[in-house]
Amino acid sequence: MRIGTAREGGSARLELAGRLDREWAEHLSTTLQDLIGDGVRSIDIDLAAVTYVSSAGTEVLARWQEELAILRGDVRLVSVTPELRDAFAVAGWDSPLDPGAVMARRSGELRKSSWHSRESLAASGLYEMSACSPPGSLACRLVGDPGAVTEALLGPADCTTVSLTAGAFGLGVGAIGANYAECHERFGELVAVAGCVAHFPTDGARKPDYIVSGSTHAPQAVLTSGIVCDGGFSELIRFSTRPEAQAVPLSELAATCLDAAGGRTAGIVIIAETAGLCGARLRRSPALGDAPVRFEVPGVRHWLSFAPERTCAMTTTLVAGVVARAPTGPLAAHLRRLDPVGRIFGHLHAAVFSYRPIPQRTVELTGLLRSLFADHRLEDVLHLVWDDRGTDAVPESSFARGVGWIAPITQVA
Repeated sequence: MRIGTAREGGSARLELAGRLDREWAEHLSTTLQDLIGDGVRSIDIDLAAVTYVSSAGTEVLARWQEELAILRGDVRLVSVTPELRDAFAVAGWDSPLDPGAVMARRSGELRKSSWHSRESLAASGLYEMSACSPPGSLACRLVGDPGAVTEALLGPADCTTVSLTAGAFGLGVGAIGANYAECHERFGELVAVAGCVAHFPTDGARKPDYIVSGSTHAPQAVLTSGIVCDGGFSELIRFSTRPEAQAVPLSELAATCLDAAGGRTAGIVIIAETAGLCGARLRRSPALGDAPVRFEVPGVRHWLSFAPERTCAMTTTLVAGVVARAPTGPLAAHLRRLDPVGRIFGHLHAAVFSYRPIPQRTVELTGLLRSLFADHRLEDVLHLVWDDRGTDAVPESSFARGVGWIAPITQVA
């Protein structure tokens, strides 16, 4: 992106060109802060050449509009294209030309519920359950071929644009946007829950990007492969670590969720305080380069970012995806082993935030999730993996405590 600045006395005009993603939103915030510190009180921001804006960008604009209003100044957005108006609407800002229009942040709603302890042979966790009323189930839509990335560079025919509504969650390799041409240089790990989308671009970005949708527009993403689940949850779960254990491993948590869902396949969304994660993400887009993705040594080093030990301790993590026992049919190609004996399979992505304590009571998912995006740093987006390299393996992902939402998957399309 490019930020051009012209100043005259107490007024300034900024001309932005390119993508206003999270990384450039921070540059814009610094520029605005410097101008205001130098006494500027009237700022025009020309958006004619901006091709994309994420929630990080709209939040910076809203925050500095509020700051200038307090100082009896103003920030005006000019030359807003129709495409950009749609992006503002998706991010929940209905009128980007109104200096008083700021995005509403929804606080988490807590409600009473009936919790009961779940008798379990689990070695590490203590679990409690609460049934949703009415109980829900999920329809699962499979997108693309997860093996295609190793066969050839991905083209438009290999990708699908999906709408990630407030009632759905999804994950896969993809990018925030509406079409292949807009997204193909940035395909990477992506996870979406309740209208909030986190994505780590592979175009050289050093930080993940995100969209938090408004009430009337659903964000879109282009997926090369992935899973989208739609429907309602049947059970709420909360868990903590037994006194004699260090943390709750992901495989145990997945097995407990499957038992609670009463089926062989379940969709899960977990928000938890994290002991450590075993995960990986793409370094390069599988739609670019001169050869398809390679997962063998040494080529894998050019394609994947993978730490030699668990990462993200003392963070708060959103985990979403599908878990199963003995998966069959087309779904099996999208799942990988999650435990040492191959009894639990899954496809799970994680959005990692700076630490916040998780309330150990019934929590409204959308409110808790939006407060994470609004008030905490999004630090990473990972594909959680099971490392099967024996003595050299990274220990599996594990958590200290958390809350979750579970439902059986009754339909796979």
